[in-house]
Amino acid sequence: MWHRSLVVALAVVVAACSSLAVPDPPEPPDSSAAPTTSAAATTTTAIPDTTQPAPEASTTTTPPDALAGLTPTGVVVPILAVGAGRFVVGTPCAERAVLTDLDPVGPVDVLIDPGHGGDVETGSVGRNGLREADLNLAVSRDLVVWLDERGVDALLTRTGDYRMAIRARAELARTVAPRLLVSVHHNAGSIGPADEPGTIVFHQVDDDASRRAAGLAYEELVAALEPLDLPWVNSFEPGAFAAVRDGDGRDAYGILRLTYPIPAILTEALFLQNPPEAEALATDEVQALEVEALGRAIVRFLDTDDVGSGFRDPEVYTFPVSSTGGTDGCVDPDLTG
Repeated sequence: MWHRSLVVALAVVVAACSSLAVPDPPEPPDSSAAPTTSAAATTTTAIPDTTQPAPEASTTTTPPDALAGLTPTGVVVPILAVGAGRFVVGTPCAERAVLTDLDPVGPVDVLIDPGHGGDVETGSVGRNGLREADLNLAVSRDLVVWLDERGVDALLTRTGDYRMAIRARAELARTVAPRLLVSVHHNAGSIGPADEPGTIVFHQVDDDASRRAAGLAYEELVAALEPLDLPWVNSFEPGAFAAVRDGDGRDAYGILRLTYPIPAILTEALFLQNPPEAEALATDEVQALEVEALGRAIVRFLDTDDVGSGFRDPEVYTFPVSSTGGTDGCVDPDLTG
């Protein structure tokens, strides 16, 4: 499609650098409300009059199907309103900004979400120093390229090592409305020895499309990674399943809860906390295995009626969940350059 070269160029150029289980955040703000302005925005805060033509000085032409845009600094943002050569966008910290320079991105098939990001929300860190945020981005970036080479339009939610709130990721997903969202993670937590990879893929509770995507991702990941024959560990029993909150039965992970009804899954391919697995994940070869497995699962989800495997009963979370992925103390990256 017309924007594919933009997406691939971004994926190749961006350098590889939550737990997403968050307390239920406030619902994302109404995009029709008057926006506030982040530090990266211009001083104009009112939503422009969309009936006025863009000023002659504007160099941006917005295709009618543009749903998101790439800022001059390489950040993908959802477009919430357009007028007079200006764009009201959502920021990584779930604020509003008004920009005049934006490369538009049209509809995409798949949204790839590299979990965590920034100095505060690094995710798990291996004994070898490998940060989950960096690994998630590296795998996600290569996955976008792998999909594009096979005719699947894909876009990253996070394109660099910056913090991005769960509500901002969900707002981008709802704006772009892909056929599938895949949030890429690598696990940590209480672990014990296991005879097989501790691979987990979470799906949305009671959503058939999400469940099918999770079964396909689990099936492909285990088939690709099990031959590595490492000293495996796990926490929960591996498989494809929903994680639900004890109080209300809703999805425990915000990226799954707040993006519904868009089918979404959260992958935990291997345990970064397990030193042998961390050493393997630090290699290009094992990252390529993960990329290809996720890519095959996505293509099967889009093009076939395959069901996948590894399904099991939901896991009920009775314990407090992490507060990562919120907006407290969040500082937006530079959007204007």
